[in-house]
Amino acid sequence: MAQGAIVVTVAYSAAHVLVSGVISPLRSENVGQVIEELQPLYRLFTTGAATVDHPRQYGPIFLFLFHPVYKLTLARPDILAWYAYALDVIAIAVAFVATRRAIRVWAASRSITLSKWTTPALILLWANFSPLYGVLAIKNVELWELALIAVAGAAVLEERRWLAAWSLAAAALVKMLPLVFLPYLLLRDRRTFAYTVVALGVILGVSHLLYGDQMGRGYLPMIVNAALGGAGYGNEVGLIWHENVSIRGLAFKAFGYLEKPGSAIAHHYQLGYYLVVPGDLRPFATITAWVAQAIATGWLVWQLFTRQWVNDVDRLYWEWALVAIMMLALAPQISQDYMVLALGAFSYVLVACLWRADAWLWVQFGAAVLLVANVVPRGLFARLMLIDRGTRAAGYDHLTLAEAYQFFGFPLLGLLILLHVWSRVSRPEKLA
Repeated sequence: MAQGAIVVTVAYSAAHVLVSGVISPLRSENVGQVIEELQPLYRLFTTGAATVDHPRQYGPIFLFLFHPVYKLTLARPDILAWYAYALDVIAIAVAFVATRRAIRVWAASRSITLSKWTTPALILLWANFSPLYGVLAIKNVELWELALIAVAGAAVLEERRWLAAWSLAAAALVKMLPLVFLPYLLLRDRRTFAYTVVALGVILGVSHLLYGDQMGRGYLPMIVNAALGGAGYGNEVGLIWHENVSIRGLAFKAFGYLEKPGSAIAHHYQLGYYLVVPGDLRPFATITAWVAQAIATGWLVWQLFTRQWVNDVDRLYWEWALVAIMMLALAPQISQDYMVLALGAFSYVLVACLWRADAWLWVQFGAAVLLVANVVPRGLFARLMLIDRGTRAAGYDHLTLAEAYQFFGFPLLGLLILLHVWSRVSRPEKLA
């Protein structure tokens, strides 16, 4: 029976890779979001100035990698799509190798003999991690972030500080979210923090020469101001978007409702897909959302300052996973596809579960995987969870099952379960 289950799992995973990882993303160009973020390059090519029209613009590394190809493919989105797809596939490979290397370094530091199933189990997890395919379908950059964060994490464990610094700086200058690792480095490894600041300065200096002030010396202040100055990191309506599954977003949803669907009434607003909070409840919603985020932040700080570790590698390994998970939970706005950034943390926890061989631990980890990775297709899983009935009862029939799955916050539930498993497997006494 066990051999049969393995054969079925491998066959299912191979089919998942082929259909979701190759056929589906190559069947459609689907590079609209990439092209939208390439507007500074488009303006550079057509007007001579790489201007920025919103404070959440993807960073210089994104422009560097697309610059030569986009200039030749302005009228060929099909070629651009193939190029973006190739970059994402390379990023997946780099992320996997770096994650596996970090696991090996951690195991060696603990004198742990890894199971022979370690690499096959990791491959199966990655092959069935649906957020990965969601990003691959639109050829977006979260997979680059995953790769660079994974490389930085492995480099930190090996004390290869310049590699960690350049990787983390590059990740933060693809999109802003990995910037949250800088305060962590300031706490744990100030040399790597300093090197990262230098790397950020060098990359922004080159970008300034190529693209001017807005994508150069003005870029980092722009995205920091966006992060500090609004509920949605420069995109205020993002907080109330129906797919937002952050802690703050879910707390806010508890006080509101979705309107009946209809035509777009503004370029950023479409009836039926943004949360409406009655005016008298809005102060309570805002306070509750901030309190929920503050409690989660306090828990993170408590873990960083009070948890005991076997050695420095053990501490860095588990805290890197913790920051990666909390980076998603604490962001003002996050959707299912962003969960791919937690794949490294899932991998770390998976290996510890293999080593522990605790059945109840596996049940909990399996629940987290089902809720976040959607190993079972999201539509089918939503029906099994009776989400379709809940959607009809709430009057949200216009939402697809996948949209309803996010609206009701199931991916966040999966992250919270993963945090619980993390808290168990990362305890020194549990692994001693």
